[in-house]
Amino acid sequence: MNRTKRSILFLVLVIALLAITTSVVLAKELGLLMISGPGIKGDITLKDPEAMMNLEKSGFFDQTTFVQPPENLGEGYSITAHLNLDGKMVPFVDMVYYPTNEGEPGYIHYTGRLSGEKLQPVDRWQTLSLGADKAFRSLMTANNITLQSALIKAPEVAAPAAVEAKEPAVVAPAVSP
Repeated sequence: MNRTKRSILFLVLVIALLAITTSVVLAKELGLLMISGPGIKGDITLKDPEAMMNLEKSGFFDQTTFVQPPENLGEGYSITAHLNLDGKMVPFVDMVYYPTNEGEPGYIHYTGRLSGEKLQPVDRWQTLSLGADKAFRSLMTANNITLQSALIKAPEVAAPAAVEAKEPAVVAPAVSP
């Protein structure tokens, strides 16, 4: 019987350790976003847990396929994302989101990543998936922010001014003496 009690106690300890480990893993989640950019006065801070979870699940922060920076981008939206580490908000990524036309994926320019205990500079570009772009657009719309496309339109070339047609000068025939 003594052996059975030890086995049960051992099993309870293992379950308790697993529960503690799981809670530590769950405590590392997206806690807040600080965003600035066109149409936003100063910075806004977003921290709705459900919205943060939706953004994470969409793959908004996944660095998978990197691209060359596009040439036709104007102003984007600066984002600093913070992780909630057991109640302490720690910045883990700085990025600039460049929205394109609705229904097309935007671009992300990663400018800082958490390395060790602080953000380290990086310079990586990525095209978002349509799902991730849609999730971010929905988050902004829910917070009454209308995103402005960062695409710069090529300047229109003015049509050359029409030259006024002048009547040809009448040349008098030369008179011979």
